[in-house]
Amino acid sequence: MRPAINLADPDFEPSDEQLIGLSARAFAGVREAHRQSQRELREKIAKARADALAALESRLAQGRAPT
Repeated sequence: MRPAINLADPDFEPSDEQLIGLSARAFAGVREAHRQSQRELREKIAKARADALAALESRLAQGRAPT
């Protein structure tokens, strides 16, 4: 088992392998979280668009101009 890495030690210089491992762990969930966030935003935009179009259609059906 490897000794624990002390990132607070100013004399510590991680190897390339350690840097790759650190960044892989640090950003492990970022891609999927970003994709999920994009899905949720697209759903909100689609709902807002549908609501706006329904409101416009309702106003036009009542003979009122959109405001």
